[in-house]
Amino acid sequence: MIGVFIQLFPILVPIIIIIFIGYIWNKIGNNLNQTEITNIITWIGAPCLIFNTLIKLESSVFLLKDMILSAIFMVLSMFLFSYILLKLINFPIRTFINPMSFSNSGNLGMTISLFAYGSLGLELAVIVFMITSILHFTLGISIWSGNWSPRFLIKTPVIYAVFLALSINFFSIELPKTLTNTTSVLAGITIPLLLFTMGISLNKISYKLDYKIIILIILRIFMAFTMAYLIIYLLNIDGIAKNIILLQAFLPAPIFTYLFASQYNVQPDKVANYLMTSTIISLLTITIFLTLTL
Repeated sequence: MIGVFIQLFPILVPIIIIIFIGYIWNKIGNNLNQTEITNIITWIGAPCLIFNTLIKLESSVFLLKDMILSAIFMVLSMFLFSYILLKLINFPIRTFINPMSFSNSGNLGMTISLFAYGSLGLELAVIVFMITSILHFTLGISIWSGNWSPRFLIKTPVIYAVFLALSINFFSIELPKTLTNTTSVLAGITIPLLLFTMGISLNKISYKLDYKIIILIILRIFMAFTMAYLIIYLLNIDGIAKNIILLQAFLPAPIFTYLFASQYNVQPDKVANYLMTSTIISLLTITIFLTLTL
């Protein structure tokens, strides 16, 4: 038991500390412009992280294909499950379908993958984050806004980073060291800012215990875990890649769901309550998952 704790300590504690610093920073009256921080992450940090990862991929093409298919399958299958469940229990679909379908593959997913599984874990987690980001900024926003527009796709910076990086990789283009060093430094701001922003967001969210939401989250975890195992079985995925996919089932809802719910005025108080509850529950589920897999 002590050995497991020693293993988990350097993985989870740094994440909790950075989130807590963001929480306290905002709690004592430091009001950072959260929209601007989010824009820096969305337009600079995350694209640079994805670009930097994709131009120096170490994984095989087949493994990358499996990760992409798994990420797409997880989101779409959870969309279908969430829609059916929310319809059956008469919960507002537009309010809850995105928080239930998308996991926090950015703030927590990439960070845990890096600390628990090293550079390969981060590489695979970035692939998952890339796919879920594209889907959230297109399919997700179309649900939040109530309409679909091609501009959602055009205004998704991650897509440009992916296209550019894969083109460079495919044609084996040697980039100047100055450029790769610059993108590497900018990529480095992403994970700390994501965690710091998460702390700020958690301080701003009001929380009320709701047993219906707790049951909803437990059902969501069970189904996500089932879908993760199904795609792992179908694609015969093992090793670190298997753990990265399974991890997605235990992650909480992403902070972006609250930001978008506020932006489009889709019952942000209920989304905030779901987000907080799923974050609290994830502390337990992620700990159990890492204990069993490390």
